[in-house]
Amino acid sequence: MSTQSDQPAIFMTATDTGVGKTTITAALVLALQQKGYRVGVMKPVETGIDPQQTETSDTGRLHSLLSSPPPLALICLYAFPQPIAPSACARATGTTIDLARIARAFHIVRQQHSVCLVEGAGGLFTPLSPTHTIRDLIVTLKLPALIIGRTSLGSVNHLLLTLEALHGAGIKPCGIVLNDPLPTTQTESFIQQRTSTIALIQEWSKVPVFGPLEFQKTVQRDWRTGVKNLANHTEIQRLATHLIENKP
Repeated sequence: MSTQSDQPAIFMTATDTGVGKTTITAALVLALQQKGYRVGVMKPVETGIDPQQTETSDTGRLHSLLSSPPPLALICLYAFPQPIAPSACARATGTTIDLARIARAFHIVRQQHSVCLVEGAGGLFTPLSPTHTIRDLIVTLKLPALIIGRTSLGSVNHLLLTLEALHGAGIKPCGIVLNDPLPTTQTESFIQQRTSTIALIQEWSKVPVFGPLEFQKTVQRDWRTGVKNLANHTEIQRLATHLIENKP
């Protein structure tokens, strides 16, 4: 009989907001499902959700891709309409984001799937309450973290700071995904990314690096089609294989 320790589970975090966490998580879901895995997903906390259009929220999009989806109420436990930090949303609505409640839901989802991906909100120090951050949630769930970062100027610093913060809390980093969420229009920027940023991240991070994933126009025009295309990207396929063969 398999146990929860036999079932890979990864926390999807990032250097900051807007780097493409949901898009990369979605592409990884599809890549793993192509390999025959029953994938479960959680986005425990989401802000900026339109109550009338939940299908376009990050939670709704991820839910729609799953071959065996858990109830939406298990995927996202705290949804707020305001597009601000989770702790500020919770304070404004008189809500307390309870890490233990999220952990209970996570264990249910994990039991029902062979692989589980948990997507965070913003970066590691995004406040969830007056005393807890996303990093505390990762510690509570006892998960390794996959970091999604940019390739633009400043990314080396952001990624190394994120790695330092993970190590400081005893969280194992299982890899870095370099993503270009916006088009690179200047030749100088492209050269900087390919000859400096990426090489330095590979040299200094000491963890497996995947990408860079080039800006995908289709993701903006038709998210679902774009994500399906991205799932077949060589680097996403390599990432999916890495996570399974090197079970965190």
